[in-house]
Amino acid sequence: MIKEGSYLFVEGQRAVEPYRGKYAVKVPDVFDRVRQGWAAAGLDPDSPYLPMRIEMELTTKCNDACQTCGMGALADGRTLTDGQLRFLLDQFTSIGLPSLAITGGEPFTAWRALLVLLEGARDRGIDISKLTTNGIWGTSRRCGPVFDRLEKAGFLDGRLFVPLLMLSIGEQTTPLEDVARILHHAVTHYTVQDLNVAVSSLADPATREHKVDELMAVYEKAHGDFPHDRAHSTMRVYLNNERLDGQAAVNRPGQTPVSRWMDHCFDCFAPTVGAYVLPTSLMKQDGCWYSCAAFNVPEKLAFGNLLREPARNVLARANDSTYIARVRAGRGLKALHDVVPSSYTENTTCTSFCDSCALLIGQHDKITGERTGHLSAPVIPAASLLTRVQPTGSVQ
Repeated sequence: MIKEGSYLFVEGQRAVEPYRGKYAVKVPDVFDRVRQGWAAAGLDPDSPYLPMRIEMELTTKCNDACQTCGMGALADGRTLTDGQLRFLLDQFTSIGLPSLAITGGEPFTAWRALLVLLEGARDRGIDISKLTTNGIWGTSRRCGPVFDRLEKAGFLDGRLFVPLLMLSIGEQTTPLEDVARILHHAVTHYTVQDLNVAVSSLADPATREHKVDELMAVYEKAHGDFPHDRAHSTMRVYLNNERLDGQAAVNRPGQTPVSRWMDHCFDCFAPTVGAYVLPTSLMKQDGCWYSCAAFNVPEKLAFGNLLREPARNVLARANDSTYIARVRAGRGLKALHDVVPSSYTENTTCTSFCDSCALLIGQHDKITGERTGHLSAPVIPAASLLTRVQPTGSVQ
């Protein structure tokens, strides 16, 4: 499989090669075109923070019930309405957003809403750079027709980005035969100019065991040689998610000092394509908008709610943040060494980049007197989430 970090193109460092990387682009001047879009929307292309992509949580509904779900998905969750989707797409257009990544929950449990989103994005010139799924629709009866309908809805019609279909395996109960069928259809019906495909394998942090090898064996038994030259990899471990009341505890071995996380954090605000699409952001199903789309993004990086206020206002608020400006200017969390003393960062431990970021925000605000985040972007109360029940739902 193609390693996740292959073909990283950072603006200004070297020429972009089209059709290279997990998040491949179609044109070599992608950064110039993105900047032109921001300028046309009346934004300053040199602002500290302008997202090249929004990771959009279409639904919190999922057909599965993984006990360590990092996305906080529920068997009986909520999906954005048609009206909300059209409103949000207009919001995205107002800030010259180049691309969307669609996630959940499981987007294919909200099949009609997914089509509304795909068609609306296509009509507004917003690329779909990624669509994540657990493969619920990979049965012999549904696989081909779903691909045809996605194509008709505009999934492959991006101007700047080659769309990526991300197949997620881990605790999911989707048969690996169905995941393999989707993968096989993708690599035999589409070229690298049409569609990229990746396998996101989430492992139990205690064992670090992934299902990739098992998926490869299933694929080769049914379809022949595994397409190592087409399948990109995303290898992760499960993390805690505060949105799920009673979530199974994640016992991740090791306690790493905050200082080490800081020093190894990449610049999440530098324009990047190929291996990643950056800068990026996260919009949860309730409309809360975060200035980072890392897997376990700190709640204080929410600067507003796109269902309640104009995207331009939320974006302006993020660009007024001292914390974001400092991280951007210093090319990553290492910039906080100038603010947070080493007596704290070297003696405080945590288990992830996101955890270290949350701790640093707290210390930064305490020391500087600033307040990162905004009151209009509340955390989803645990009581408002629907109780987890037996898996239900399917592609209609």
